[in-house]
Amino acid sequence: MACWELGLQLKRDWLPAFEKAGVKLLVVGIGSIDSAKTFSEEVGLPSDLTFADEDAASYQAIGLVNSDFQEDGGMRGMRMLTQKTADAVKGRANGRPVNFFGLFDIPFLFTNDDLETAKEIYKPLMPEGENAMDKTLVQGGVLAFQGDQQIYQHRDTSVAVHAQLDKVLAAVNDI
Repeated sequence: MACWELGLQLKRDWLPAFEKAGVKLLVVGIGSIDSAKTFSEEVGLPSDLTFADEDAASYQAIGLVNSDFQEDGGMRGMRMLTQKTADAVKGRANGRPVNFFGLFDIPFLFTNDDLETAKEIYKPLMPEGENAMDKTLVQGGVLAFQGDQQIYQHRDTSVAVHAQLDKVLAAVNDI
């Protein structure tokens, strides 16, 4: 679900900011070409900016969190939801505790407007085939390049701990 939240933010915030800065945004997700197409349609990203990596090969080459399929799955699963996840979701615009039917807030469980919108459009597009669960556990990240030189890198440490747009823009604008 956090990937869908990020997709909405990429469309609304990142893409216009990158276009203004003269930076090209490319989105690579683990899964099939059809999944990438569905994702881009649902969140409103242009399909020519969205690519599929069926084997998670690019994620493994970069060394993103949980991309080592030889590591114990339980250890990788433990990194999925951490306090950093709650802090990240809570720290975004309109971050707030999840409320249980108006009766009380659920401790350590947070939501925000983008996450709520993501829930409405979400479609399960999990990877299939060999290593499907391993691929599902992989966390994303952001890389920025000037030509072939990497100028910025962020590895999501757990679910929803995405790069911050202002930090990425600062890196690309420092060139």
